[in-house]
Amino acid sequence: MKMMTKPSNQDIEKYYFEMFRKDYSLPSGTITYADAPDVILESTKKIGIEITNFFLEEGSLPESEQSQRKLREKVITTAQKTYQSKNGKKYEISFGFNKANPIRDQKYLINNIVQFAESIEKNGSGRVFTKDFEMIPELSFVYLNANEYPNAKWRIVQVHDVPIISRNRLIDIIRTKEQRAKKYENCDEYWLLVVVDSVNPAQDQEIRAENFEIIQTNVFEKVIVYKPFFNHILEAT
Repeated sequence: MKMMTKPSNQDIEKYYFEMFRKDYSLPSGTITYADAPDVILESTKKIGIEITNFFLEEGSLPESEQSQRKLREKVITTAQKTYQSKNGKKYEISFGFNKANPIRDQKYLINNIVQFAESIEKNGSGRVFTKDFEMIPELSFVYLNANEYPNAKWRIVQVHDVPIISRNRLIDIIRTKEQRAKKYENCDEYWLLVVVDSVNPAQDQEIRAENFEIIQTNVFEKVIVYKPFFNHILEAT
């Protein structure tokens, strides 16, 4: 069986830009995909377009969605193995996590979840009352399927409110890209395309133009925030 190859960063950038050019009126001209910046538009001016994603938090932070998602998966997988090795029950549980209370101590949380699973063994199928797991602030939602299955799996479900775009976070992204602009190919002007991919919980947010103050930048002629599939566009400069 042929293995699927992971798309390169350039493939992903091209994918986003091809959607963007259908939703945004670009100057007529020739488009070339490059590296620094990611797109060159040869029109009456030579426009260099850098593409980046708008993550809600810096990915290196332990409380970021990128980091927490990995921790949640590890915690739930380990908790299920621990529980089943002790009890042998093979029912399924779905867990929603509270972003306001990120995981700090994996071992402590795993133990708490195992004890909690033991406490609801005699429950019927359905959503578990919040008061029954209030001692686990990292959780916001629990659903028990009390039927047993040979390949039962504990799952993580997305339970989250979509935040509104943060101007301060966008400024951080712009300033980071400004520092890297020294390496760009020489162009008459530069644009920054900031993509919000709603499929990724670490990025999903509402793009609202009302009451949004313009951001000053000495590098980019335009900073455009773009949410594919919804055709939401915010020009921030």
